[in-house]
Amino acid sequence: MQGYSRLHRFAERGSFGPILRSPRKLRGRLAVIHVAPGRPRQSRLGLALTRRLVPLAVDRSRVKRVVREAFRRHDAKACGFDCVVTLRERFESAHLPAIAAEVGELLDRLARGE
Repeated sequence: MQGYSRLHRFAERGSFGPILRSPRKLRGRLAVIHVAPGRPRQSRLGLALTRRLVPLAVDRSRVKRVVREAFRRHDAKACGFDCVVTLRERFESAHLPAIAAEVGELLDRLARGE
């Protein structure tokens, strides 16, 4: 199942707060995945991209598209976690492939239970 249905999204505004305050984080060089327990067998993905780190709307959309695609194809989608992805440093277009690869690696770690 490789879709990205409404079951895998956050529905209400402000629902990222508890996940961002959660003590569990998977850190990479460019991205951080904040993790909290979620519904059984249905992980949800959120993206918190600020204008300070990604100033252009077109770049924010591009990063969201790449991260959603990585999540959509990953087995972590069925692990039962709520995840919010944030960036650690200011976005540059050259970072996009590295962000995609790093999010995939962080999702691998999440699926393995690290």
